[in-house]
Amino acid sequence: MEVKTIAVIGADIVGRAIAFISVCGEYDTVLEDVSEERLEKAASWMAENLESCVARGNLGAQGRDVAAARISLARTVEDAIGGADLIIETLPDEVEMQIEIFTILDKFAKPNAIFATTGRLSVTELAEVTFCGDRCIGMRFRENVEEAKVVELVRGSDTSVETIAACAEVARRTGREVVVLEDPAVNNSSERERKFANAQD
Repeated sequence: MEVKTIAVIGADIVGRAIAFISVCGEYDTVLEDVSEERLEKAASWMAENLESCVARGNLGAQGRDVAAARISLARTVEDAIGGADLIIETLPDEVEMQIEIFTILDKFAKPNAIFATTGRLSVTELAEVTFCGDRCIGMRFRENVEEAKVVELVRGSDTSVETIAACAEVARRTGREVVVLEDPAVNNSSERERKFANAQD
């Protein structure tokens, strides 16, 4: 699994920051939001951050222009995810909303695309509404996204080694260390199975 294009769903503070570090990691990046106002604010914010990088000497003018060219905006999830290898959703931790977005991703994403959630809901349970549990994963930033030094990759019950490796490479290219965690739902499921087996004895 090689990630070249990343789609970020949601242009709030977290979403725009993930889109920014994605661009800085030299990924083509599509930022989606249903709100035109949020998209415009996010675009302005990213442009200002790129200028700040130039002012601090972290980026040249040519580098700024190349990075800016990697950013594109979309008003619908369907438009955003069509060519994406990795889709990162940043929506609120509301079960119905999360289930809806994962259902949409499963229907409209290209084959082999990875679905990542930044939220705290169970990756295993969200993956159950898709036909690609092996390509569902959690990507959680411990602090402010721009300043975070660590990305937590949360492995669901079916998350593949290839999916973890692809997301780990994305994290490293954006300057983050990686910690791989087990989805609590996996442990809870194993515990329930153990108790059931014991009850049958």
